[in-house]
Amino acid sequence: MNRQILGVLIGVAGIFLWFMPLVSWEQEFMGAYRKLYQTGYHIGGIAYLQLLSMFAYAFFSWFKLHPLRIISSALSLLICMIFIFQALSNAGWGLIGLILISIVGIVLALRDIKSMKDNIKNEQ
Repeated sequence: MNRQILGVLIGVAGIFLWFMPLVSWEQEFMGAYRKLYQTGYHIGGIAYLQLLSMFAYAFFSWFKLHPLRIISSALSLLICMIFIFQALSNAGWGLIGLILISIVGIVLALRDIKSMKDNIKNEQ
């Protein structure tokens, strides 16, 4: 698969996971327990920067701007780490997926930089 398309798919997956449960917990209300979820748009504030960073990752992947891909994915990972330290045991599967997507994004961008440097070296 083309690496540009793979990078865009990682960015789109990050955008999709932003709408999934980042935090979940049970709460008692009038004797009944309910499972509550909090997604990216419920959190607001810095969570919108998370969404923007995943969009930027997809954009930078398409235009082969690999150092900026690393920066946007690292920013996404940093925001995820802030959320996971706040949520602790209540972290939802969307937050864990965002962490994995961010790590994969960094690794793929580093591999693309390495292959680009190898191609330049082989041409000389």
